[in-house]
Amino acid sequence: MSTPVPGLPDHLFRLNWASLSSGDKRDDSPDYTIFVGDLAADVTDYVLLETFKASYPSVKGAKVVIDRATGRTKGYGFVRFSDESEQIRAMSEMNGVPCSSRPMRIGPAASKKGVSGQRGFLQFSQA
Repeated sequence: MSTPVPGLPDHLFRLNWASLSSGDKRDDSPDYTIFVGDLAADVTDYVLLETFKASYPSVKGAKVVIDRATGRTKGYGFVRFSDESEQIRAMSEMNGVPCSSRPMRIGPAASKKGVSGQRGFLQFSQA
């Protein structure tokens, strides 16, 4: 959700929580990421996370990509797993499954070299 900047109604900001605090331990285990497309405009990081976490316990995080200029979703995101077999299962089992009001389009995520996998993801940790 984006909110107008006080005094600058044409500018929107979106609060983006940091994924690690000073007391958190960094998770250096491998990530297995999938691309999730055709997301409805109301899908948030949390909604995407919960959609996958219900069936795949190894889900580590989820991120819906936001257009910085408009503050609105670009209609796609990513889900990270700690278990490669669950990632592979999710790519086939979740393709076409509704998230909010639209069926998701699932595929492998292209890797970006030099980009931290931790940054910007809504983290899920079992306490």
